[in-house]
Amino acid sequence: MRAAVLALCAALAAAPAMATQDAFPALYSVQDVASDDVLNVRAEPRAGAEIIGALPWNARDIEVVELAPRADWGRVNVDGRSGWVSLRFMRRHPGQFMGAFPEIARCAGTEPFWGLDQAAGIYDFSAPGGPRLGFTESWRGSSLGRRDRHALMLTGRTAEATAVISYGACSDGMSDRHYGLGIDLILEGGPDGPALYSGCCTLQP
Repeated sequence: MRAAVLALCAALAAAPAMATQDAFPALYSVQDVASDDVLNVRAEPRAGAEIIGALPWNARDIEVVELAPRADWGRVNVDGRSGWVSLRFMRRHPGQFMGAFPEIARCAGTEPFWGLDQAAGIYDFSAPGGPRLGFTESWRGSSLGRRDRHALMLTGRTAEATAVISYGACSDGMSDRHYGLGIDLILEGGPDGPALYSGCCTLQP
């Protein structure tokens, strides 16, 4: 009996920590960099590695896709490439925990090329050979059994769409960029009738 009580107490103590587990990808801002300097993006997560890019001293809304094993460096995308920045100089935005709905800014896929952009709650879908379609969000929700699955229902004048967004490594297959969100989008009312589009998403505006 005592063992069961201790196990229950341990589970209850762990629940808040699980509820606030940091999610990745996540948005950060550069901090503690002089106004006449930049934050270097390196090819590997260590000081002295090759510099492949840089972030301005006051850069905001930078997406960190994942952490290095020691959690002191974060992977970012810059100039079409993927590299690492020291998290000593990055400040995480609040409210980004596992289970929270990911506020996607853009999703895209290849073969066929397509894109879904979001700004201020308005979604804009585009694909070759078809008209641009505008949507508003009619419903959003998270999986009842998993904290890494979320869904959107989008409504437009002539079309509707349902999207399932999932956490996990994602690649567009065309660049060296890394993504941490995947999407499967069912479009109804498009030029080709019902169609399924798959791709990757970013939080970065």
